[in-house]
Amino acid sequence: MNHQTYRIPALLEPGAGILLAAPARFVTESQVEEAVAFIRAAGFKPIVPEGLLQRAGQFGGDDAHRASTLNAGFRNDEVRAIWAMRGGYGCGRILPLLDAPAFQLDPKWLIGFSDVTALHSWAQGQGVASLHAPVANTFAGSPESSKERFWKALMSEIPAAREPVVGGNLSVLYSLLGTPYFPDCTGAWLVLEDLDEYLYHIDRMLLAMRLAGVFDKAHGLLMGDFSDLHDNTIADGQGIDNPFGQSIAEMVQTHWPQEKPIHWGVPVGHGDQNESLVLGAGLNQGGHWVDRF
Repeated sequence: MNHQTYRIPALLEPGAGILLAAPARFVTESQVEEAVAFIRAAGFKPIVPEGLLQRAGQFGGDDAHRASTLNAGFRNDEVRAIWAMRGGYGCGRILPLLDAPAFQLDPKWLIGFSDVTALHSWAQGQGVASLHAPVANTFAGSPESSKERFWKALMSEIPAAREPVVGGNLSVLYSLLGTPYFPDCTGAWLVLEDLDEYLYHIDRMLLAMRLAGVFDKAHGLLMGDFSDLHDNTIADGQGIDNPFGQSIAEMVQTHWPQEKPIHWGVPVGHGDQNESLVLGAGLNQGGHWVDRF
């Protein structure tokens, strides 16, 4: 898929249906009620699928069930967006079960971040843009201005992208390397963020991307929030102090091509501010926070 040909799903109009889904971790009734209230308050119609509260271990039902919820949303004309309730782990397991022809026939907004990066990468593989943004379960903690921009991103015209944004959570992208689901980074801005990782794990993943040629293909790098990181120290639960010795910035400078641009401090990820970013579109999204770059 040519990186300049991403389709933008139809913009949301008042009353549009938004399907809540649990493609990764399970959700509770109170979490669903809160998400329903957010959607109604914004002027849209919440759609709660049958079996949303299912649980299989830490997952929101087994793989077939979680995939069937998304596929039913793809086939339902009333559904204009699918908002993941939670991240965690599990989206990658359902990628082979998703109905790509139905999604391409009538593209819907896929919304979320963290583990939802797997769904974003799948969507980009279908040539469709998606929204990297809070999952429904973290939306309440967003600043009011960020909440406003979240809804605006789904309702505002988005210009064609010459240098689209792809990516998301580093650990999830690392798990997709060498698979058909890794996003096309050719000429694109690659956005990265992560949570709760050891520093040497971060270096390992950046190294793998460099060796796989990902960084050579990309146009530029957007460094999001890297939260709650650990080191090989007693303070982080190790038996002896053996610190890795490099910061995130030093690792990036080691692996990222020196001649290519980097934007630091991009407000996406697991930090206090997780702004909405249209993946598959460019940085010049009129009226959005990316205009600062």
